Amino acid sequence: MRLNRFAVAAVLAASALALTACDPEDSSSDASGSTPAATSSATAGGSAPAAPAASGSPKPVASGGKSTGGGTTGGTTGKTTAPAADCAANAAGRTVVEATENAYMTHVWMRAKSTKFVCGPDVPNDGYWQAQGDPQLYSFDNDVKTYLLDENLKAKSVDLFVFMKAQEACLKQAQPAAPYRCFGNQYEVKVGAENKVLSITQLYRP
Repeated sequence: MRLNRFAVAAVLAASALALTACDPEDSSSDASGSTPAATSSATAGGSAPAAPAASGSPKPVASGGKSTGGGTTGGTTGKTTAPAADCAANAAGRTVVEATENAYMTHVWMRAKSTKFVCGPDVPNDGYWQAQGDPQLYSFDNDVKTYLLDENLKAKSVDLFVFMKAQEACLKQAQPAAPYRCFGNQYEVKVGAENKVLSITQLYRP
C-alpha cells in the first residue's frame, strides 16, 4: 500500500506540474493579441465616415450668373446687355428734331422728323438721336431764339434769316457762310402750341 501511495502522490504531482505548464498568460495573450485587430478594425471603421469631409464643400451648380443664395455674383461674363447707369438721363426732357425742308422767303417754316435717343454699352459717342416717323410742319414764333454752331462748336445767337439760310445750305448739302458749319441737320427745339418753335439750337453730330 505504501507503493500505491507513492504512486498516487507522483500522479498528483505530475497533474500539478501539468496545470502549472498551462500558463494563464496564454489566454490573456490570446485576448490581448486579438485586441489590436479589433482596434484596427474599429479605427478603419471610424475613418470611413470622415471620407466625404475630405472632399470639401460640394461644387456649386451653374445658375446663370446668380449664386445659389439668390444674390448676383461679383463678376460678370459675356456682353453686358444693359448699361450700369441710365444712359438716357441726358436726353430727359429734351426735344430734338431732324430737319428735312425749310422755307423763309414768304412764310417761314420747317419740316422735320421727330427723334428718339439711342444709347447703350455698345453705342459710341454716348448715344445719338435717331430720326423716326414722317416730317411734321413747324412754324416760328415772332420772338423765336435761333442758335448756330460755329467752327469751334460754340452756339451763337443769330437772327432768324441767317439761321434759315444756313439751314437751307445744309439741307442742300452745301456749306453755309463762315463761321457756320453743317452737323447733321438736327436741332434741339422748344415748341409751343400749334407746333410753333419758340427756340431752336443747332446740334453737333459726329
